[in-house]
Amino acid sequence: MFDYVEAIVIAAPVPAVRETLRSIEGEWLGAGAEGGANRRAETSCLRPAPVLNRSSFARYRWLRQPVDVAESVTWSVERYGYDSTVVRAHVWAEFRAGLHARLMELAFARLFGGVARDREHTRSALRYLKRMSEGLLRGSR
Repeated sequence: MFDYVEAIVIAAPVPAVRETLRSIEGEWLGAGAEGGANRRAETSCLRPAPVLNRSSFARYRWLRQPVDVAESVTWSVERYGYDSTVVRAHVWAEFRAGLHARLMELAFARLFGGVARDREHTRSALRYLKRMSEGLLRGSR
C-alpha cells in the first residue's frame, strides 16, 4: 500500500476552483485506460464543502501478469488567506493480498519508481488545476 498527500496554493478564490473542479471532473473521471490500466470509477462526489472523491479498481499488466489495485484520490479545497485556495490530493493505492501481489507491489515501488511517478502525476494534475482555475479568474479560459 502507498498513501500520500500533495498540495498546491492557487491564486483564485474557492468558488473559482470549485467551478474548475466541476468542469474537469468528467474529463478526469472519464479518462480511458492509462498506462495499461483498465479503470472503473466507483464514486465521484463534489460536495458544497468541495471534496471530490474518486475511487476505482484498476487492473495493471506487469511482466505479463495481471495485478489488481484499489485506488482512491480525495481532492479537498480550502480557503487560503484572503483570496487564495489550497487544494490537496490525498492518494492511496492498495494491492490485493497474497505473495504474488506483494512482489508486484515491491517491484512497482522499488524497481520501477512507481510511487515517485504517481506523485509526479498528482503534482502535474494539481498544476493543471491551478492553471485552469487562475485562467478562469482572469477570464482567459
